[in-house]
Amino acid sequence: MSRKDRMAELDNAIGDLTATRAARPVSPRSAIPIVNQIESVFQDSAKELETLRDSGRVLLELDPADIHSTQYQDRHTAAFADAAFATLVQDILRHGQLAPVLVRPAADGNGYELIAGHRRTAACRQLGRKVVARVMQADDRDLLIKMVQENEARADISAYERAVQLKTVLDTGLMGRAELMERLDFSKGHLSNLLKFAELPATVVAALDDPRPLKISDGAKLARLMAESEEAAARVEATAAELSGKGVDDNLSFAARLRALMAAAQGEGVAEPELAGERVIRSRTGQVLVRLSLHEGRPILRLAAGLPPQALDALFAQLPEALRRCGLDVPD
Repeated sequence: MSRKDRMAELDNAIGDLTATRAARPVSPRSAIPIVNQIESVFQDSAKELETLRDSGRVLLELDPADIHSTQYQDRHTAAFADAAFATLVQDILRHGQLAPVLVRPAADGNGYELIAGHRRTAACRQLGRKVVARVMQADDRDLLIKMVQENEARADISAYERAVQLKTVLDTGLMGRAELMERLDFSKGHLSNLLKFAELPATVVAALDDPRPLKISDGAKLARLMAESEEAAARVEATAAELSGKGVDDNLSFAARLRALMAAAQGEGVAEPELAGERVIRSRTGQVLVRLSLHEGRPILRLAAGLPPQALDALFAQLPEALRRCGLDVPD
């Protein structure tokens, strides 16, 4: 029976009940069949609503506390603290949540598990507002397929986040390489590079601060260099420890961090030659930070690319005092 027919049946039942009451006093017992008919219509409508909800055709407003992250989450923590996330929060504050997130009922019956829309959910949670969500029934395999499809349709997910997710998919055993390549239209080499990319140790990823700008080629190369040589891996780990806070300015750029890690992997920081008569200042990992040399009688001071502005300001501030100690008349 269609919804229209059920509503017509409900109208008729109510009409019959009204007409009967108007004609004569009605005992509670005589009204029972009509009440049962009304309840049956409401139960059928509730079942239809539940079917529509489970098929994702009805949007719900959910308490953020009832939405839990999936173990297959692909977003890096930096994605919840950058300028784009701040813009998303302001957009939802001003215009509301325009695109629903995708969830499935949690396996333990406690709320919902997030499939797609991690940043929208986090933004709503920060704003203290409910999350507009579409519910779908999905097992783990369906969930992973949906997440992979969603990511391929998005331009804002990084190569690193995609690589980590694909490695997670394979680690679950729910999907093999052949199926991944077919679904994503990836070549064997491209998928291999992505998966190698995802093998970078957590310490190295942390040293980059935000790994999302990392290119597939650079990430895969760094991972391969570390896998091929224990010495290279040790140098990279040492550099990563230094970059993660041992005397390195927090404003060091991503490019400078990557150069330092790549130089350590290739042994360039250790074996970097000094020219005759040249003086250098190195980091603890061997990277040359400052070079002082003579060219045709003129001193040349060269600084490594990627030094933070604060380091340059501090160096320049020390020069007048250094020149005064050499007897030069430099005003205060």
